[in-house]
Amino acid sequence: MSDSLDLDELLRHEWGDRGLHMVFELIARHSWWVSPRVYHAIRVVHPKTRRRHAKESRGKIVDGIRLWYNEPAQRALWLALGHRKPKHAVTCHIYEESVGDPKHFTNLANMTALPTCLGSLSEWEPVQELLKYHSFKVFGYKGPKRKTPPKPSYYPKKWRHQVDPPNAEVLVRELRRQRLLRPRGLRSSSDRQRLTP
Repeated sequence: MSDSLDLDELLRHEWGDRGLHMVFELIARHSWWVSPRVYHAIRVVHPKTRRRHAKESRGKIVDGIRLWYNEPAQRALWLALGHRKPKHAVTCHIYEESVGDPKHFTNLANMTALPTCLGSLSEWEPVQELLKYHSFKVFGYKGPKRKTPPKPSYYPKKWRHQVDPPNAEVLVRELRRQRLLRPRGLRSSSDRQRLTP
């Protein structure tokens, strides 16, 4: 129905620019991003993984690529951040259509983490546009279509959880090791033997 009520649009209209700017500030304060220094040293952590499509089985290998839910992307992000995955955190892909592409599924510039209670905001168009622009501004990342995202009408100046970690070299070494030993996102050699067809 073309005249269906759009509650997202209604909320955006009622909030106006000021309310939207407050949401953007909330995202900037509570989203977690990899350091540009770490990203430029290693961009894609598990290059032979992608998210499975609805009718595909997790663990299956298709054209040399192992199919997963979100596990390799989630592990890659938190490893690059130098943290264990905390409670009530959700890993969000910035370009949702990119998850089926191994070049983008574990690309560290294509992910951010949010508290679970804010996670669904990453699917709202104004917030998606903000995240895409931030990823482009910080990393030069343009997603799978290589299109420069437009600058949003408001862009927060401070992004609290994007800092150079003191152990960046150690993180980069471990990420490179993961990329070499576990390109398909496997956790151990026993997983490798069990899942290899």
